[in-house]
Amino acid sequence: MSPVGWCEANGWQYLWHVPHDVAGLIDLMGGRETFVRRLDEMMARAAEQDFIAPHGKHHLNYLDYGNQPSTYIAHLFNYAGAPWLTQKWVRRVMEQAKSDVTPYGGYGGDEDQGQMGALNVLMAVGLFSVNGGCSEEPFYEVTSPIFDRVVIHLDERYHVGETFVIEVKRASPDSIYIQSARLNGEPLDRPWFYHRDLVRGGVLKLALGEEPNRRWGSRSEDAPPSMSTSGARE
Repeated sequence: MSPVGWCEANGWQYLWHVPHDVAGLIDLMGGRETFVRRLDEMMARAAEQDFIAPHGKHHLNYLDYGNQPSTYIAHLFNYAGAPWLTQKWVRRVMEQAKSDVTPYGGYGGDEDQGQMGALNVLMAVGLFSVNGGCSEEPFYEVTSPIFDRVVIHLDERYHVGETFVIEVKRASPDSIYIQSARLNGEPLDRPWFYHRDLVRGGVLKLALGEEPNRRWGSRSEDAPPSMSTSGARE
C-alpha cells in the first residue's frame, strides 16, 4: 500500500485507467487536444526516471512501467488521434526501462507470472490490447516493431490461419514512425485491427520513417473502439 492511500500506484497512474472506454475519458478530460497534452507531459516527466519506480514504491514516479497498473498508458495516444506519440513513447520505454545496462540485462520490472516479459514482447512486435481483449470483437492496437519481420505461428487446433506475418520496411535504421500500413494487401489507415483478422492468417506491412506521419490514424473515426462510441467499426 502506498503511503498516500493508493494501492500499487498513484493518482497519476490511475487517472488513465478506463481501458474499456478511453473515448469517454477523453471527453471527460476536455477533448483530444487536452488529453494528448496532459499524457505527453506525464510521459516526459516519467522518462526522467526511466519510466520505473523502485520495487514496492510504485507511487514514486508519474508512471511505473515495471508494475502492471502503468503498462498500457503509452498506447493511449492511439485513441486520441496521435498514434505517432504511441510509437515514440513505446520505443522510449523499451530503451530506458531496463534492469541494468549490461548485455545480459532485460526489461526491468515486477516480473509476476511472466507479464513484464510478455509486455516487452508485445511492444517489440508492435501489437497491444489496452483492454486485454475484453471486447465482443477483440482487437489489437498497432505501433512500430523493432524487427524487420515477425512470424506468428497460429495453432491449428484453435485458428484457421497458419501464420500472421508482420513485415517492416524502414527508410533508415532510425525509422520508428509508421508512414503507411497495409493489411492483406488493403490500406490500413487506422492504428488497430480485429483479432479475427490475425487468427485467419495474413500479412501486415508497415512502412516506417524517421519523422512522424501525423495524418496516419489521426482522424476521430480511426480511433480504436470504446464503450461510449458507436462500438466496433468495419
